[in-house]
Amino acid sequence: MDDDETPTWWQEHHAFLQQCAEEGEVDAGPPFSPQLLDLLADVERTFAVTGADTPPWPDPHLGPDGQDLPVREEEYSRCLDPGKHRILAARAEAWAQVLVAKGWAEREEIADSAALTWLTDPLVTTHRATVLRPHRPGAQPLLLVRTAPEEAPGSVDLTSGDAVLHSVVVGLGDPPLAVETVPDCGCDACDTGSRDLLQQLDQSILSIVDGSYEVEISPRGRSDRSSFGASAGAGVDQPEANAVLSADPWAEGWLPRPMDPMLDPEDAAWAEEMLREPWPSRLLDAVIWALPIPLARRLDALRPGRAGTVTSRAYIALAEEPVTVPLDALENPPPGFRRLHRSTVLVGADLEDARARLFRWDLHRRAGLGVSASHTPLREGAEVHLRIGAGPLQVTAPCRVLRVIDEPDRAGFAYGTLPGHPEAGIEQFLLTRSPTGLVRLHLDAVSRPAAWYARLGAPAARLVQALVTTRYLRALT
Repeated sequence: MDDDETPTWWQEHHAFLQQCAEEGEVDAGPPFSPQLLDLLADVERTFAVTGADTPPWPDPHLGPDGQDLPVREEEYSRCLDPGKHRILAARAEAWAQVLVAKGWAEREEIADSAALTWLTDPLVTTHRATVLRPHRPGAQPLLLVRTAPEEAPGSVDLTSGDAVLHSVVVGLGDPPLAVETVPDCGCDACDTGSRDLLQQLDQSILSIVDGSYEVEISPRGRSDRSSFGASAGAGVDQPEANAVLSADPWAEGWLPRPMDPMLDPEDAAWAEEMLREPWPSRLLDAVIWALPIPLARRLDALRPGRAGTVTSRAYIALAEEPVTVPLDALENPPPGFRRLHRSTVLVGADLEDARARLFRWDLHRRAGLGVSASHTPLREGAEVHLRIGAGPLQVTAPCRVLRVIDEPDRAGFAYGTLPGHPEAGIEQFLLTRSPTGLVRLHLDAVSRPAAWYARLGAPAARLVQALVTTRYLRALT
């Protein structure tokens, strides 16, 4: 690589793993093998051809001095250059050409992916599919599915139900299971540049070809793990979906990378419950809590039975009214609450920088949420309104910070939901630093639907939560 060339994500990651190995840090995994580096280099060279007409772009929310630029409200509902995401199909094509050229797989094109029967619904409209079937016995097929025709211009307005987005769905197995959709949103607010998208796509494909990916799925939960991390979350709505898929290496004599430990999915059954208040009152809660915090407090105090401030309904130890979720819910999830654990290594991150960004709500802003907070940097008791979506579909999610962790090798906070939030629960964000300097971000949450509209649209709400959680994990990298 020339001195003036920007290193690829995998070159930087390999250098990071080498440094960890030299310092005796084993949690990060071993450096990439020469065979794996050769594979990635082949993909890069082929991509120079397949992606010649799809230029990369930088993070539009990163200033020249490295500071985050504010996200504008209108960015949440648009993509001014939807055609730029064709770069992902070009990258997928490079992978397909390399894997076939190496003699590892045969290629099949499916013009109408509606003919595919998925293990579970991929939750996006699919178009053309490339199926790569490995020759090595035991290895799993890889699907690279486009969500739009190549000639389609794509949609600038993403608020319509028929918006066209140039994404790539990575699938595993036969019948296939959707492993990753890149990008998962595509709006300008969530755009962090083409490099992050290509890295996300590369890691999904590489994990399957390398034999370092495993997924367990059932109606009660799904767990995924690879050499790049592990996750667990809610189950699926199809009772027949029970499967364990393990990727084996596509090449003979190939040693797969060690995977992170599998996380056990928590019981995702939703218990029947009565709404705490009649739906008109709940709807009024949502309207009031969409207003600025000071005005919301004044209006709420005028409502029958709401004398004083709305803090009497918050998740704090001194609350006069019964709390709506136990303060120890993270340790002991109540019946009917869904548990979510996720973690990731922040490659090359500095804990102090990540701490400062976390405490000033950067993680939430970089995940594409609107943030209006009573205190920045955050502190215990601070209130925040998180806004998801745009226009008439926008949802406001008020929360209060319950505790702050600010230690030499740990930093984080937990907040609980306030009236007007579509869900009831607690979520914790924790940064940790190992003795060798490895920084990880851990997310831990328990929740269940609270608002009537969240309860009616539970499957969609779970999808939104999964997408936001994925963005949280990438927001500090």
